[in-house]
This record gives sequence, C-alpha cells and structure tokens, in this order.
Amino acid sequence: MMFTPWRSALGYAAWVTLISWVTGTVVDTATSLAFGDEPGPLGTDKLLWCQYQAVFLAICFTVLTLARRLLSPLPRWRTVLVDGALYMLVLGVAGTIADGWTNPGELLNAAAIYSGLALFTLQLPTAWAMSIWRSGKIDAVLKKRYSLGGGERATPSA
Repeated sequence: MMFTPWRSALGYAAWVTLISWVTGTVVDTATSLAFGDEPGPLGTDKLLWCQYQAVFLAICFTVLTLARRLLSPLPRWRTVLVDGALYMLVLGVAGTIADGWTNPGELLNAAAIYSGLALFTLQLPTAWAMSIWRSGKIDAVLKKRYSLGGGERATPSA
C-alpha cells in the first residue's frame, strides 16, 4: 500500500495555496489600481477582505494537505482534477463563511461566483498550474508489512 508522507503533502499544499493566492492578490490589486478603485485591503471593506483571505488560506491549506495525505497517490491528471475541484469548493466556503451565509444553495452559488472571479484574477489558473507542477514532486512511500509476531514479513523476490 502506498501513501504520501506529511512532509510532501504539506509542501504541495503550501506551494499551491500560497503561490495562487499571491497571484490572485497581485492581479486583483493591479486591476483595482488601474481602474481607479481602491484594492481589497485598502478599500471600505477591509475587515471582510482580511477575514475572507485568512479563512481561505487556512481552509485551503488544510484541505489540500489532508487530500494528498489521506488519498492514495494518484496520477498527475487525477490529482489536478481532484485538487482543482477542492480548491474551487474552498473558494466558495471561504466566501460564505466570511459573508455569514449558511444556506447550502448559497454555498454552491458562492463557489461559482468566487471561482469565476478567481479565473479573472488568474488565481485559479495559477492553482491548476502549480498543481500540475508540484504533483510531479509528491513522494509516494510503500508501507512495510509486519506479521503479528513483530518480525518483518518477507516478500518473494522475482
């Protein structure tokens, strides 16, 4: 049986979460400044923006780490599909938690809205690209099998 060590799962989640978040924040800030608006952390809704970002970073890092650690190692394309879907769901969850929504229908609507905004700020494409790149660097380790007596069970060699 194969599994992903914690070190590898934590590294993968950190790269995907932080680089995509930085990209989205930089593009959002640059776009806001280009159109004469005040960017998120400097605008009138500073507290809401900071709450959303903090909730998103915490949930996304935790969910991606647990997904890589608890799921058996997947091919690269399946890793990107699973983690991409989780990332989009976390975008919606973080937005609904920060806004105080609790209705499951609103959660799905928020996930679609925040995912659409994340496409325009390049946050979602960056997350996919980081997932493609970092999934090739995830370690997969075989678990050793032991007998009930405590001795290592030998496996036949070919």
